[in-house]
Amino acid sequence: MKLLEGKNALVTGGGRGIGREVALDLAKNGANVAVSARTKEQLDNTVQEIEKFGVNGIAITVDLSTLDGVRECAKHYFENFDTINILINNAGMTHVSSVVDTPIENIQKLFNLNIMSYYALLKEVLPKMIEQKSGSIVMTSSVNGNVYFPPKKVAYSTSKAAVSAMGKCLSVELKPYNVNVNVVTPAGVETKMTEDLRKWGQQMPITVPPEFISPAYLFLASDLALKKYKGRVLELHTICDILPTLSEAIGEKKIELRELKVLAEEKLKKDQLKVFKKNSELIDFMLKYKR
Repeated sequence: MKLLEGKNALVTGGGRGIGREVALDLAKNGANVAVSARTKEQLDNTVQEIEKFGVNGIAITVDLSTLDGVRECAKHYFENFDTINILINNAGMTHVSSVVDTPIENIQKLFNLNIMSYYALLKEVLPKMIEQKSGSIVMTSSVNGNVYFPPKKVAYSTSKAAVSAMGKCLSVELKPYNVNVNVVTPAGVETKMTEDLRKWGQQMPITVPPEFISPAYLFLASDLALKKYKGRVLELHTICDILPTLSEAIGEKKIELRELKVLAEEKLKKDQLKVFKKNSELIDFMLKYKR
């Protein structure tokens, strides 16, 4: 039986980048997946790839920076699926500009997409999850606003700090209903957003492809996360630094988690080891996962 056999999922920002790769991993593992974004062509392409795994795929073309777009997204979703087992709140945008130089209308749109769309979509789908007394929610935050606090990204960092706070508070609120909530903090993922940041003069010297981190979303969306991963803001940026070191040390060998823990003690720096110990099950899963 597949990890997500028969489950239904909604992934925002699913036309490209992280959202697309997460949608494909969910589909490979048995979930029916609806993907939402503004660009129909990209969504249709993602759905074609989803359906190659023998599951149902739905494209929902809406502007999630508007409340009407969020409502339409939920309406379209529930016209196709009776349940929602997984919500990946991932759509987002960024900017690089000082507070003084940025038109307030631009920042309003950024907040609408990066914060309000997450909150509004939760409001649309949570009644069903609460009724089911089950569900998994994973939300994309960032190192900005959580670990790094850069100039000229005040609005973006604020929005991503808000996502982390939203996830932690929501986890407590939904505990009685068996709905699991986690947040991830990617950094240096090779996406359209990363390309834009380079054009705007931001240095992004180390990046990984989105499929490098998408298995983390799969793990958190599954029942594998229920024992240890609840209300977490996961340091995915540090995990991305850890994985190549461990992968090189393992080579072609197949090792169990207890052996991986020994290897980590030998190979990782002190701060990395601390993150590893908090996330050893997730890291073990990511090292072994293959699409």
